[in-house]
Amino acid sequence: MPVLITHTAQAQYLGMVGRYLRAAPHRPARPDAARRLIETYDVALARIAADPHPWLTHPGPYPALARYGFRWTRLHRYWFAWNPGPPPVITNIFDEAGDMPRWISDEAAPVDWA
Repeated sequence: MPVLITHTAQAQYLGMVGRYLRAAPHRPARPDAARRLIETYDVALARIAADPHPWLTHPGPYPALARYGFRWTRLHRYWFAWNPGPPPVITNIFDEAGDMPRWISDEAAPVDWA
C-alpha cells in the first residue's frame, strides 16, 4: 500500500537530514547519522504500509500526545506518527531527543508520496 506524507512530516525529515549533513562551528557534519535516518525512514515506510502491529498510541514519556489519535512506531532513535488511512499518512517524524510535545503537528492533509 502506498504511504503519503504531510508537509510538516516532510519538513521534519528533511530538516533532520540537513542538520546531520551541515557542519557547524560547534559540531562536525554527521553523514553516517544522515544515512542511518534515511535507512530508518525506508524501514518505517515499509512497516507503516504493512499496517504494523504492535503500534503505539503515543511515545511512552508523552501520554498527552495520544489525544491526536495517531499511531506511533519507534525505529532506531526516531519516532514516526501516522494516520492509518487508507492510505496511511505520515504526520510527524521526531528524533527521540526532540521536544515532541512542542513541535507536534495535527496536520493531516497529505502533500506527497512518502
